[in-house]
Amino acid sequence: MDKETRELILELGQKIDLVSALILKLLPKKEGLQFKDQVRLLNDLKVRPVDMSKLTGRTQGHVGKELVAIRKEK
Repeated sequence: MDKETRELILELGQKIDLVSALILKLLPKKEGLQFKDQVRLLNDLKVRPVDMSKLTGRTQGHVGKELVAIRKEK
């Protein structure tokens, strides 16, 4: 894979992250997903915690705390 293709793939990934974050933020709070539910959904989709923090705009520590609580529920 050449350098130009890698750069295009990286740029596409960043745009997908942006769209995902916007969708999570645009959901009405009353009808939408609470932070814990967002983390649960992203975890079910096999999104890495570092990417979860980018998508939700929260720190990795905050995401990690929610993941621990979610895993204890199971």
